[in-house]
Amino acid sequence: MRRLTLLAVWLGVTFVSAMATGEENAPPTTTETAALPGQILPQASTPPADQTEAPAIHIPAAQPIPEYAPAQLPTETVASKLRAAQQSLVIPKIDLLRATVKNTASTKNLFSRFISSTSNPIDADLLNEMRHFTERFPDHPETAEVFHLMAQVHLRTDNYTAAAVDWLVLRAAYPDSSFSKEAGKQLQGLAGDDLKKQAVILKAWSAQIDKLKGEREERLANMLKYLGENTEKEFAAPIAGACASFLVSNQSWLQEDAIEHAYARQATLLDAQMALYHFEKMLALYPSSPLRADSMLSMGDVQRKSLKAFDLAAKSYAKLIEQFPDSTETKQSYESLAAMYDEDMRDYPNALKTYDTIVKRYKDDPIVLRALRAMANIQQNKSNQPAQAIESHLKIADIFKGADGLDALLTAERIATFTTRDWKVAIDVNNRIIALAPQHEEAIKAQFNNADITENKLSDKESAKKMYEEFVAKYSGHTLAKDANRRIEAINKALASAATPSK
Repeated sequence: MRRLTLLAVWLGVTFVSAMATGEENAPPTTTETAALPGQILPQASTPPADQTEAPAIHIPAAQPIPEYAPAQLPTETVASKLRAAQQSLVIPKIDLLRATVKNTASTKNLFSRFISSTSNPIDADLLNEMRHFTERFPDHPETAEVFHLMAQVHLRTDNYTAAAVDWLVLRAAYPDSSFSKEAGKQLQGLAGDDLKKQAVILKAWSAQIDKLKGEREERLANMLKYLGENTEKEFAAPIAGACASFLVSNQSWLQEDAIEHAYARQATLLDAQMALYHFEKMLALYPSSPLRADSMLSMGDVQRKSLKAFDLAAKSYAKLIEQFPDSTETKQSYESLAAMYDEDMRDYPNALKTYDTIVKRYKDDPIVLRALRAMANIQQNKSNQPAQAIESHLKIADIFKGADGLDALLTAERIATFTTRDWKVAIDVNNRIIALAPQHEEAIKAQFNNADITENKLSDKESAKKMYEEFVAKYSGHTLAKDANRRIEAINKALASAATPSK
């Protein structure tokens, strides 16, 4: 009983203590709330002085959890829709072009081929459509077939050179296409038939394709640069057209100036004004191009040879010389300028002045040989300066030995003998011939000629006799030795007659 009483007392005390502790830890009746921005909270009432205030606990407001937002897809623009629509039409367009080319082909036998026109009104429209297609969709592998179709249309209109260029471009741009092999066969066929005269050119161009490397535009650009060196007028228009299409469709080839330059070079074979425009375009759009010097030289040549605009040509040549003094093109520009003064304008003083500049500037370059020969020709045949012509030939002999030097000395000797009749100069030139090539036939003749001049022009019989005797002793087996012996006998008689006093 006593144990039960003690247990009850202990339970009561524990219960009272627990209640007291719960009251101390309970939150205040007025709850503090964190103020939101711009919000004024009501003030809590002040507890009575005799009441113990429980400490306030400040709990930070929980951060809102952002709601999941799915990634926004780019809005489809009108332009992107149009591009997608155009791309979807590639195959149908090719199908249509293929069918149209097939359905509009005319069957002709050998006889009708020569007596009827090959013109078909739709062909021009087809070629225009296909050209635009290749420019808009160059990256599509299926575009290879369009080039093949273009070649077929060119072939049926007897434009064989254009067909050849179509197939060359196809092979260069789309080497992995099934149409590339067919293009190779067609080119071989043209070389053996309709373009038989150009077979060598086609063979060289086809061989160049095998050397191409890189992606499509790099391969095609390098091929067009190579074709740009063409000098056959028949190929100029299709090559120029291929260059123009490349410039329209190009997306990655940075050296566009090379294609513009190739275009301009082909234009020189077609129309002078067109060529000047494209050379001017090259100079205006590509100020750092390494082809500027060649473009200036080409402009001068077009102005001189095609337009006969000599003043403009002179300015083009002079501009090149000023801007690129050390270039190969400047050397050519000097020569073209001098030739223009000489051959076209008959301005011989300026021609001689320009040639003389070449001689002083380029020393022993082959251009100096040509310049001195041109100077001698002007001096001897155009400006009546034969003595100066001799000097020009002697300069050649000073600079260029061998056959060129010997030929110059022989020419100088003829001028001195037959034009200026300067016997001292003639003998001097003959002595130079003997020194240059002592065993040469011309040197043997020069030695005999000196004896002849001494005898007949200078009237020095004694000296001439000694020279003839030396000749016979040295060249006893030569045909001129007989003449020398006769001369010796004649001189002896003359000398003896002169020594005999007259009665």
